Amino acid sequence: MSTFNYIASGPNGESVRGTMPAVDKAEVARKLKEKGLFLVSCRSDGGGPASASVAAPPAPTIAAPPPMPRLTSGTSAPAPASNGNASGPQPSFLDRLNNVFNQNKPLDPNIRPKGKVNLKELVIFTRQISISINAGMSFVDALQTMAANTRNPVMGWILRHVLDDILSGKKFSDALAAHPEIFRPVYVSMAAAGEAGGFMPEALNRTAEFLEKEIELRSKIKSAMVYPAVIACVATVVVIGMMVFIVPTFVKVFQDMGAPLPLPTRMLITASVFTRHGGFLAPVVFVGLYLYSQKLRNSNEKFRCFWDEKILAVPLFGKLITLEIITRFIRTLASLVANGVMALQAISVARQVVENRSIEHVVDDIFASVQQGNGISPVLYRSKYFPVLVANMVSTGEKTGAIPEVLNKMADYYDSEVSSAIRDLLTLMEPLLIVVMAVIVAFVIAGLMLPTFEMSSLVN
Repeated sequence: MSTFNYIASGPNGESVRGTMPAVDKAEVARKLKEKGLFLVSCRSDGGGPASASVAAPPAPTIAAPPPMPRLTSGTSAPAPASNGNASGPQPSFLDRLNNVFNQNKPLDPNIRPKGKVNLKELVIFTRQISISINAGMSFVDALQTMAANTRNPVMGWILRHVLDDILSGKKFSDALAAHPEIFRPVYVSMAAAGEAGGFMPEALNRTAEFLEKEIELRSKIKSAMVYPAVIACVATVVVIGMMVFIVPTFVKVFQDMGAPLPLPTRMLITASVFTRHGGFLAPVVFVGLYLYSQKLRNSNEKFRCFWDEKILAVPLFGKLITLEIITRFIRTLASLVANGVMALQAISVARQVVENRSIEHVVDDIFASVQQGNGISPVLYRSKYFPVLVANMVSTGEKTGAIPEVLNKMADYYDSEVSSAIRDLLTLMEPLLIVVMAVIVAFVIAGLMLPTFEMSSLVN
């Protein structure tokens, strides 16, 4: 049995140091857990830190170069061997290609690699570290293992910096908060609650479940947008092709006739001329205006309030956007409260996932109401965005003291509501797009065929 020097986190997040006789690190973690402490790192008295026991690869043996021949005044240095006859291994084609694109260039540990970490990779990291801690590994060992084995260079770089911060004495949640582009305030708050309450593995498991629900919700929203976007793109290409290539051939025939043209044909010719003289760029202009509006929304608060209010009133899509925001807010609030985060802090953090000024004003009213001791439900009853069912359920949860359970059930219910809204949207969009396409085709056919019918009547 060896004696281990350990560093642990106490119930209030304080750092606790001490020594303990144990067989291995797993026993140290188990004994500390029974005392309500969370193992951060430990080392045996007989060696270096157990958390940093990563074997360094042996240094490669370099053979001494052969002695250079002595040069006399009458001799010259031997000419270097040509590339074709050079001894030693030659770089492969793949190595040359990687050198061209700087793939073999060593990375600077102080510069963050380019790229990003998606939610799925964050879920995998959260699950792995929770399982490792439950298995008796220390934080340092778990982070070292994941930093060495991750395939994403950005994730590996961040985990190494988190590990350095922990070894320097920072809390895990403080180390995560230094990377807000990956670990959002919701994630950091749940980790901090797990540290303070001594239930870090359970907190990480709940965090992973929360992220998985968010991934599922985002995939539902994307599936609702793909079908209308594809149909709109195909219809735009078809209409532009007809106006640029098909209609002009008929226009020449109509001009040779010299007869007066009906109104639909004149409108069709005008649309064709407009399309051929720059009108085909209209879709690009609309996309540019949309991108500019998003940029203006991020920089102009007054425009953002206007945009966020109007986007919730858009037919068909407004209801879906509202349900998605409500579901995200309720689930975030439920996860934070269930992890032991204080009510006011949970509301403040959950506000950051709303990303809509109109509903953020409602959340601000909720914060003020809770701060005054009036609860959440009175504000929800007054709001035009939250359904009455949510207010009724939250009121029941406040009376029974089961707010986390009620909020989780409401989030699950509105997940199904989002799915139902997506099905309704697709059901309405399909015939609507068919009608729009039919109107466009009928207009083109009428514009092309009416002069033909008039010409036939004149010939008769």
